[in-house]
Amino acid sequence: MKYENPTIRDRLAAEYVLGTMTWRARRRLEAQLKTSPALRAAVSQWEALLSPMASAAAPLTPPRRVWQKIQQRIHGDAKARARTGWWYSLGFWRTATGFALAAVVALGLVVTIPDRLPTAEKTMMVVVMDDMQTKSPAMTVSWEPGGSSSKMLRLRVIGHAEMAPDTAWELWMLPGENRPPVSLGLITTHELQTLQVPAQLVPTIDDAWGLGMTVEPAGGSPSGSPTDQMLYMGQCVKT
Repeated sequence: MKYENPTIRDRLAAEYVLGTMTWRARRRLEAQLKTSPALRAAVSQWEALLSPMASAAAPLTPPRRVWQKIQQRIHGDAKARARTGWWYSLGFWRTATGFALAAVVALGLVVTIPDRLPTAEKTMMVVVMDDMQTKSPAMTVSWEPGGSSSKMLRLRVIGHAEMAPDTAWELWMLPGENRPPVSLGLITTHELQTLQVPAQLVPTIDDAWGLGMTVEPAGGSPSGSPTDQMLYMGQCVKT
C-alpha cells in the first residue's frame, strides 16, 4: 500500500499539511490517519516544521471585493441562505482556500523535514516546489544566516530517487530583480545531504530571492548559466 512506502508517505503528509491535495485525496488520507501511527507521525513532523514559517508571514489583507462578496452571501436572500447557506457555498470555500494557498506559496513552501529542527535563533528556509501547476514539495534547503565566513546548506530531497544517465542536478541562487541565477554547485539524489556555499557567494546568499534546481549535462552547466528552465524553485523565508 502506498502509505507504507516512507518516501510516498512523507510526500503525502507534506501535501496534506500544505493543503495542496484534492478533496478526495485528503479524505482518503484522513481515513488512513486513524489506523497508521507512521502517517500520523509524518503529518505531525510537517506541522511542527511549517508552524514557525506560517507565524513568520505578514498578515495578508484580501481585496475589498472579497469582503463584499462575503457580506452579500451573509445578508442575501434569507430563504436561499436557509436552503444552502454561505457556509456551504463552493464559491466561498474556493475563495478562502485560494487565499490560504496564496499565503503558503508566498512563503516559498516547497518542503523537507529535517531529522531535527535547527537550533539556531534564526534559520533561512526554502521549500523548493516542482512545476507551478502541482506545487508539490520536491526538496527543502536551510542554513543559518549571518556574517559567517562560510555557510553550509542542509538539503532534503523528497521523492526523487533517480537521476537520468549523463545528467547532473545543479542548485542555483536566484538573486531576484531580474538578475541571472548563480550556481551553488551540484547536488545528488541522496535524501539528506549538505552543500558548501562557494566563498564568493557567502556575503550575498542571505539576501537572495530564492533557490532553484536544473537538470544539466554530467559535470554541470558548461556555460555557467542554466541550460534549461528551472525544474524546481522556491523563495527564501527567514524563520
